[in-house]
Amino acid sequence: MTRVEKKQFTRRKIIQATMDAIASEGFSGVTMAKVAERARLSRGIGNFHFKSKEQLLVEVLHSIYFEFDGAWKRAIVEADGSPTAQISAMIETVLRPPIAEKKKLAVWLAYWGEIHSRETYLKICNVHDREWVKAVENILQELVDDDFKSRDMRLSGIAESLTAMMDGFWVNSLIYSDRHTEENAIKACFAFLKSFFPAFRPIRSN
Repeated sequence: MTRVEKKQFTRRKIIQATMDAIASEGFSGVTMAKVAERARLSRGIGNFHFKSKEQLLVEVLHSIYFEFDGAWKRAIVEADGSPTAQISAMIETVLRPPIAEKKKLAVWLAYWGEIHSRETYLKICNVHDREWVKAVENILQELVDDDFKSRDMRLSGIAESLTAMMDGFWVNSLIYSDRHTEENAIKACFAFLKSFFPAFRPIRSN
């Protein structure tokens, strides 16, 4: 590997080790020493790449959003072009692994728990989440026809509510893993959309 590739590889190892620590121990389990140990690196190397624990945690948040954003944007591009296929693919992508893997969801929830006291995290989440909600709203706009039932809600509100449902299913999958299923979560989101768009017929990936 080139020097640049080695640097990127090491940074990825450190970020992954940090995610492992957050998922298993929460934010209290994240120290530069513990992360270096998990990554099987010297603490000095860890400090070379990330000057502080806070810088590392910010980078991890950017990393999980990078994966999340890339996944749902690819889902839109790879759908057949219809808004029905696009929104169906977005829902399935967000509620299935690899995005909805238990470890990653535990990391998301850890950050959400810190948002009220960490303005930096809140700002990062707001930027990415607004882009997601706006993308959902734009697709829903294309689904509007003569049978559309607004139920006194704006499309932005429907998009935000759909997002809240999916966030809730993420939480359920961690707390109630014995009875949570991806399939039921996906069907519930489809049923929610159908209550506003009677002609909606989801296009399944399998």
